[in-house]
Amino acid sequence: MIRHNLIYKILALVIAVFLWAYVNAERNPQTVKVVSVPLQIRNLASGYTAEPSASEVSVTVTGPKLAVDSVRSSDVSAWIDLSRLRLVRGTVVSRAKVSVRVIGASDSNLTVAARPSVVNVRVEAIQSKRLPVELRLMTAPPLGYTFAEPVLRPAFVGVSGKASDVARVRHVILPLFYNTLGKPIDDDFEVTPVDANGNRVDDVTLDTKTVHLKINVVEVPATKTVIVSENIVGRPKYPAKVVRVSVAPPSVTIEGKPKILIGISTIETEEISIEGATTSVTKQVSLRVPPGIRVLGPSRVHVTITIEQGE
Repeated sequence: MIRHNLIYKILALVIAVFLWAYVNAERNPQTVKVVSVPLQIRNLASGYTAEPSASEVSVTVTGPKLAVDSVRSSDVSAWIDLSRLRLVRGTVVSRAKVSVRVIGASDSNLTVAARPSVVNVRVEAIQSKRLPVELRLMTAPPLGYTFAEPVLRPAFVGVSGKASDVARVRHVILPLFYNTLGKPIDDDFEVTPVDANGNRVDDVTLDTKTVHLKINVVEVPATKTVIVSENIVGRPKYPAKVVRVSVAPPSVTIEGKPKILIGISTIETEEISIEGATTSVTKQVSLRVPPGIRVLGPSRVHVTITIEQGE
């Protein structure tokens, strides 16, 4: 009976299978979904850091539409396994295969593939060192003030990170912009790791980001150059008249507290009388120095008053 009309029976079976596949494909066709996920690093030895050439991978999920549509981003993971990587001191650059997993893929006839499927990975040892904190004055103290010896706590800061980055750090500086006239400093400030050229190194970690700075601001004598002003009294005998006055030197440098110097722009000589004079007068006279001020150098000047007869 089985062999009776065997050809027709086989043909009917093929048609039935074809119809079943057609109907199933219409109801649940094959489809594709692409999911971007972060690339994980697994089994990296302690004391090392790894940087793959790609931080994300695209995972292509192919299969029946119902199964593919149910895949969420959280169901997909991608990683590289560095357990077999041979590590040496310094830097190692190697290639690693990207492994992917989709939860439920084996039960839903899903096919998964990663792009890229292989990445380059740079593995480098983590190092650390301690450097003293250096105070860098970015602005000069105000006129008449100077800074006392600074006190920094902590005085040393630990720098850690990739060996190549740590090697670039030559100094840890505290840049100080001072703009408070005469007031001492007692506060916390951020410190900055820099290379030999003074450029900031960002890819390192400091064991403390701020340092406490205590520094007194000490008032010291300041100097200022001012014009010498002649102090002439009286008049020459008529018809003589003053045609020219010269002072040598015409200016002097004085020293004193800044608050006193601010109000001084000239300094006078002692009185020089020309009452009844008929000819030119030349005298060496002292300067009238205000209290709290002293003249740097000679405190006497030569004053020449040129007098000519009028017509």
